[in-house]
Amino acid sequence: MQKLKFFFSTNMAAFSPERIFVRLLAAWCIFIGFGLIGDPEFDKLEYAQDTSLIYMFLFIVFLFIIFTFINVLIINYESDTWFLMLGSSVCVVLWLLSFRQTGSEFFISLAVAAVYSLFTVYFIRKNDLLWKKWNPSSKTVWGFAIAFGIFCGVIIGTITCYRHLRFSTPNFDFGLFVNMFHNMKECGLPLCTSERDVLMSHFVIHISPIYYLLLPFYMIFPSPLTLQIGQAVILASGVIPVILLCKQFKLSQKVTILTSFIYALYPALSIGCFYDLHENCFLTPLLLWVFYFFERNKWPWMYIFAALTLTVKEDAAIYLIIFAIYAVVAKKKYYHGVLIILGSIAYFTIALTILEKTSAYYAELYANSTPNPYINGPMINRFSNLILDQSKGLGGAVKTALLNPGYLLTQLFVTEDGDWGKILYFLKMFLPVGFIPFFTRKPSRWLLIAPILMNLLTMYVYQYNLKYQYHFGIIAFIFYATITNLPDLKFPVRRNIISVAAVFCLCMYLSSVIPVLNENHTDYNKNEEKYTQMEAILDTIPKDASVCCSTFLLSHLADRDEIYEIYYHDDVGDVDYVIFDTRGGIDNNQLTAFLNQGYEIKEEHPGMLTILERTDK
Repeated sequence: MQKLKFFFSTNMAAFSPERIFVRLLAAWCIFIGFGLIGDPEFDKLEYAQDTSLIYMFLFIVFLFIIFTFINVLIINYESDTWFLMLGSSVCVVLWLLSFRQTGSEFFISLAVAAVYSLFTVYFIRKNDLLWKKWNPSSKTVWGFAIAFGIFCGVIIGTITCYRHLRFSTPNFDFGLFVNMFHNMKECGLPLCTSERDVLMSHFVIHISPIYYLLLPFYMIFPSPLTLQIGQAVILASGVIPVILLCKQFKLSQKVTILTSFIYALYPALSIGCFYDLHENCFLTPLLLWVFYFFERNKWPWMYIFAALTLTVKEDAAIYLIIFAIYAVVAKKKYYHGVLIILGSIAYFTIALTILEKTSAYYAELYANSTPNPYINGPMINRFSNLILDQSKGLGGAVKTALLNPGYLLTQLFVTEDGDWGKILYFLKMFLPVGFIPFFTRKPSRWLLIAPILMNLLTMYVYQYNLKYQYHFGIIAFIFYATITNLPDLKFPVRRNIISVAAVFCLCMYLSSVIPVLNENHTDYNKNEEKYTQMEAILDTIPKDASVCCSTFLLSHLADRDEIYEIYYHDDVGDVDYVIFDTRGGIDNNQLTAFLNQGYEIKEEHPGMLTILERTDK
């Protein structure tokens, strides 16, 4: 008895009110976590109402006693905080993964992240000595970064590949690219028939020669899945310049690991791929490499990657112009800044001129054809809300910005539907990085945030929606600004903010990305036989035949010279086969229209496909 009293008397710190409360809270969190196992519907009021409070009390007391003994036995560690993090982490993961996708995931993740971040900061503060003692080597940093990058790429690639295998990738915007790569493989030109319903170069719509970097891989593995995986690898590779930038700014190894973690799990990076392949995916890594070589004064390499950035898309020049202005104003690199500005403006002007000329040529060429394709040149109409005289193009938007900045403010967070779309988009872009891009006393650095204005000042709803591709260039600037500002934050503020950012990033990722993975995986496993059968049926269509099909079938049939989408091609009787996706039923009027054009039903597979063949071939 005397020994027991002596043991507890020397460990009285374990019985302080604070530690007792933490152990009770940890025990309660673990109790809640156990109840969540099994995919419960915790968001319903009736959930767990049948559970006895006495049972909860006994469970918590039991765990509390165990935690207490462990605490007094391990006197050199804050074991209470570890139990608290364990219990709260289990709750957070199960809450966010089991919440049904109803459109409120973001708000749920905010609520969870707000509480979880408090536990995280408390845990880090109480384990300050362990944080200071842990000094990961450079190899460890790279090991974590590569692991995070692989995880990022695997998740993106898996989701997008499942989308194709599940017949969920539409013509816009995936089938048309499959058809384009088929033609690039065959003749070297980016030709496509399904984009504007006539044979035409994709570069009439967007000038994107960067796609040729993917062509060698597609030629070796000519499959739509190659394109989906390629996009995932491209985006995941951005973790490399992120690490190098962190080292250039002399961030600690621990902060560097957390930054690479945030990049890999940055929700917008993954969600932006959920509408399949786009050239914009190249912007993130290419711009990050431009920033890295700029900071290292490696000018030849900087110009090489700047040139590659221009080949992504005609409007990529705008990102380089903003960066160059930053280089002049903030870094005083007048020569290189002005050179990039002039080069980008020249390229942008030439690119727009080419688009206008080629669009006019094709519009005239197909003016009297049936169908008559919609060819509209550069897509400046997305900023029509800033242009009074549409004939002036983007110059009209620049004039509005210079002469009436007050009007810009009226457009900044306003949408045509009067909803909170732009505000939510803003939060989703900056919460995962803890708003660090704004934490600077140097106003010149705010130029690095300027690219997001391109998505906030438009009324084109897709540009301020994470599910589309219009923020990949902005992501590069956000991480550059984050890494640039981090060294100016003093310890422990820097440690706490980057940790909270990681928590919000993780919570948003768990609520918005992983459920999509689970949904695709579950559906494919459930209907694998059906999808495999559909694929086998479509493989029987001759490769040299012209086809008109439903949008979700097109990417599976696009490895041919002529492929069209039914919605745009209507009932023109000029193709060998017409194939309907009947999973959601069939439009009998549309079917009748094709039958009247000289087609007959060749095969019917209820709930899957209906295949028509032209009889007068």
